[in-house]
Amino acid sequence: MKRKINKTAFLNLVVPLLFIIVSGCKPAPAPVDTSVHAGTSASALKCIQTGTASWYGTNMKGQLTASGDKYDPKALTAASRTFPLGTELNVTNLNNNRNVTVTVNDRGPYSGNRIIDMSVAAARELDMKESGLAPVCVQDAKQGGALP
Repeated sequence: MKRKINKTAFLNLVVPLLFIIVSGCKPAPAPVDTSVHAGTSASALKCIQTGTASWYGTNMKGQLTASGDKYDPKALTAASRTFPLGTELNVTNLNNNRNVTVTVNDRGPYSGNRIIDMSVAAARELDMKESGLAPVCVQDAKQGGALP
């Protein structure tokens, strides 16, 4: 008996694995020039990473993340290429100083020169949902700065 492969399930499993493999070969994103932003400077915040954040929407709802969890747009989660899954990060929007603590449960972003993809709820907390992108400072939520 020939077994049919669920194309969506296959892609949800294979595509993130390919991105994880390929992402190790990508150059580090360029730092954001925080001197032009109205918010607190990245150096004052002791950022471990600065750059551009984006968010991914409700069209991904229910799809499996790299951690195996289903994506919930209402949860405070994020996708990162560099931080380990399960890491809690404090992300500050450098335009307005709004911040949110998120848990990394997925890999990405893979478009543009972005460093983190926020869930819808996290983007709302940062007041970046309308603009789509924001310069951010990323800190380890448990250490208040650099990862151990």
